[in-house]
Amino acid sequence: MRTPVQIKICGLTRREDVENAIKYGANYLGFVLVPSSPRFVPRVCRRELISGLPEKVKTVAVVADLNDEAELAEIRELFDIIQFHGQENPEHISGPGEWKAVTAKLNIDVLEHCRADCLVIDSDRGGGSGHCCDWDFAARMAEKRKIILAGGLTPENVSGAIEKVHPWGVDVSSGVEISPGIKSEEKIRKFISEIKK
Repeated sequence: MRTPVQIKICGLTRREDVENAIKYGANYLGFVLVPSSPRFVPRVCRRELISGLPEKVKTVAVVADLNDEAELAEIRELFDIIQFHGQENPEHISGPGEWKAVTAKLNIDVLEHCRADCLVIDSDRGGGSGHCCDWDFAARMAEKRKIILAGGLTPENVSGAIEKVHPWGVDVSSGVEISPGIKSEEKIRKFISEIKK
């Protein structure tokens, strides 16, 4: 029996969407802390969104090119995992609780030496774009590393993506949305049920 695929619902901005993701079985909840993103969660809203969650559900803070050590320390204290989604050097990210988002543009040799706990393979167009990443590249990486497949996943294509790539986990944002940051309960339910069936 294969290991169940881990499920991350990302770009959450509303408590009701957080609760729906948990209700249907998400393992990880992603919150975008990049001010330029339409899914940005301001500092004042963060504790309310993640307070009182079940211990088995982990929170992921998505940051990009954040060089403020004090702010990073504050984020580490609040969230279980930090996902670095900018131009950070993959070789500088290490250890438990640190993920690095990468694309097929990066050299596989570089990624093999990255000590991040997990690599999030995303579209060349960037997170939340709704465009698929290079599944062939992702499949090659999945043979070498613990990866989360992201980029353009939907309830309609996620089972095929898992079959082709064999990732440790999958990550969805725009594929379960009504509009940026506003999730559809039905799409969340359908996305997760496609993975678990």
